[in-house]
Amino acid sequence: MKRELIVDCKSGGTRAAVLEDGELVELHLESGAPDGQTETLYYGRVQAVRPSVHAAFVEIGQELNAFLPLEEGMKIKGGDMLIVQGVAKQTTQSKGLRVSTRVNLTGQTLVLIPGKTGVHISKKVKNPATRARLSEIGREICPQDCAIIIRTASEHVTVEQLRDEAKALLKMWETACLRARGMAKPGILLEPEPLTARLMRDMARNLERVVVNDLANYETLCRIQQEGRLSKETRVEYADERKTLLFDAFNLEMAIDKALKKRVWLPCGGYLVFDFAEALTVIDVNSGKMVTGKNMEETALCVNLEAVREIARQLRLRDVGGIVIVDLIDMETDQSRRAVLSAFKEAVKTDRMPVKIEGITRLGLLEITRKRKGEQLRRALRTTCSVCSGSGELLSEDEIARRAYRQARRMALAGQCGPFVVCLSDKSAKLLEAMPQPENCPQIYALASGGYREKFSVMQPGEGELPEQAVALQTKQTTQQ
Repeated sequence: MKRELIVDCKSGGTRAAVLEDGELVELHLESGAPDGQTETLYYGRVQAVRPSVHAAFVEIGQELNAFLPLEEGMKIKGGDMLIVQGVAKQTTQSKGLRVSTRVNLTGQTLVLIPGKTGVHISKKVKNPATRARLSEIGREICPQDCAIIIRTASEHVTVEQLRDEAKALLKMWETACLRARGMAKPGILLEPEPLTARLMRDMARNLERVVVNDLANYETLCRIQQEGRLSKETRVEYADERKTLLFDAFNLEMAIDKALKKRVWLPCGGYLVFDFAEALTVIDVNSGKMVTGKNMEETALCVNLEAVREIARQLRLRDVGGIVIVDLIDMETDQSRRAVLSAFKEAVKTDRMPVKIEGITRLGLLEITRKRKGEQLRRALRTTCSVCSGSGELLSEDEIARRAYRQARRMALAGQCGPFVVCLSDKSAKLLEAMPQPENCPQIYALASGGYREKFSVMQPGEGELPEQAVALQTKQTTQQ
């Protein structure tokens, strides 16, 4: 598999796209401000402890207090000062950063966990002999009162390199603790590395090419490569953007726009539909235009196989976390279900975030959980619609006209004097004009004001002050509203 990293530093921040065989699979965004970022260390003050949700809220110097889940046996009270680390951004803009008192300082080959003990080896290291060797090295280099996780990238480095990185991470922690002692109020203790450096740290051994449009970043990458922190086989290229923008050269803008859409088409003619709740993502698989199968079972299997491979990519690209339910097309045989499950397990192997597959239920629902580290792409690039408040639906023009009609009648019953001029959108005004003038009610007029389709107002001008464009409702037999 060919993996490339495309880094755009000239768009009001940093955008980094990960391509696998030319297809966009991850998009990382950074505005430049450390506030709210994961991996950032904060010195915080406990504002409130909520036993009912087994969590505390911690002031960390941001607009919103951070959410701290309480671990078993953890005892804190309001006013306590403690060091926390950003773990994940919350699913809504009304919630603060999720933090943890378990600090993970990540290097290229090691993760240092102060306050814990033990040596742990990455699950991706499969060879028993290699695991045993790394475990022995880990016990030798592990600092006192700390635990370490030996990452996959450590398989091909020397003991001296591992020891040096353990010392560097320990010094970073000691510096943060020293800084905390001198802080009088909550704030940032330790900012994470820039986005490009973090991606190099996590992906350095698996990149075929890195393309960047910033000369300073290009020189930094070249230096990292000379220091051995980036494979010498990785091609590092500088794009001057004299003829075209970097992301345009790789057709990434269109791919990003597609990742924001609710519907995703599959090559076979089927499609996926994404729906998001606060803590749940539902993906519906539809056969769409797919009609080439010999029978229903073959059609269902073909669409589902394409669907789960695309879903694995979309989960990474959109950075979807939490519970994910996939409504597959119904399959009759266990063999088909096993084939789909196997295809999905294979597709998520390249995901750097933990994905847990619960299986396919009797109703044909594929249940998944996925850990999310950053902010979902749709929340990073979009905002809630001010008209529909995020529901995606508006009241119909018919219903707006009926509501305006009832409001005028309601005012008449309350003893208010007419006539009543109802101002509403053009189409709703036409529909109101067709309604009959109620009995025992002051004259109602419809006025097309061209405003918001969901908004209307009822005015009470004097008899001689009626707008010229107002149309009176005609007296007919009254219908019950």
